[in-house]
Amino acid sequence: MRVTTEAIVLGLHKRTDKLSILQVYTFQEGMLQLQVYGANSKKKSQAAYMPLAVVELTYELPPNRPRGVISSIDTVYLPEQIYTDVRRQAIAFFVAEMITLTLTHPLQDRQTYDYLRSFIRQLNDASEPENTHLLFLVRLAELLGIGTPPIAEHYADESSILPLNRSQRQEHLRALCEWYLTHIDTFRMPKSLDVLVEVFD
Repeated sequence: MRVTTEAIVLGLHKRTDKLSILQVYTFQEGMLQLQVYGANSKKKSQAAYMPLAVVELTYELPPNRPRGVISSIDTVYLPEQIYTDVRRQAIAFFVAEMITLTLTHPLQDRQTYDYLRSFIRQLNDASEPENTHLLFLVRLAELLGIGTPPIAEHYADESSILPLNRSQRQEHLRALCEWYLTHIDTFRMPKSLDVLVEVFD
């Protein structure tokens, strides 16, 4: 079976010199892990494998194999500012990990996919990205159906957020992550959280 779908790249994990596993959140089937050969080759552009790149990919699902194998991949939208700004980059890795930890099922969810796609543009284009990940955590909780964190009243939209100092931003971030930890049994604190805190310290 051959499938072509738009997808958001979450991470590329090298298994051998030739084989990697590409984790993506797809428009058609939700969360997927797909095999890709030659992704680390110097001859290939790495742009399509960057976190939060939006791509169109085609994969084959061979009989008796647990993962599809990517036959082609092309960038649809590359948020270039994310990869040249350490603040946006830290947020991108954190957001990609949060998606991986929470949207675990291979199910189509157009509303969530559309939100994630719009968030990537927001993160790329924001003149001051410092609060974008806090807005993201509030909105994702709503989409996951785990309720609205008490702190969410501060994040109705970007324009409603009062200026936050370093300690306030860190306090809000920890409180929002604790909300996920309390309401999702399989959730664990993201490894990228400490890096994110350090970048905005």
